[in-house]
Amino acid sequence: MANLDQKTILLEQTYDEIKVICNKFQDESGATDMEVKTLLRELARVWGKDIDEDYDIDWEV
Repeated sequence: MANLDQKTILLEQTYDEIKVICNKFQDESGATDMEVKTLLRELARVWGKDIDEDYDIDWEV
C-alpha cells in the first residue's frame, strides 16, 4: 500500500473489527479472556506471524 496513513487507518479499523468479533464470541460462548487470547495467538500462528511481537496490541478483551 503506497500511503502509510491509509495502511494505519486500515490496521486500526481491522483491530476494532476483530475486537468486536472477539467480544461477541466471548459473550455468546462464555469463553474466558484467556481462552480468547489463546484462540487469537493460535490464529496468528496459522497465519505465520507472531502478532505479539509485530504489533503493539492491547490484548484486554
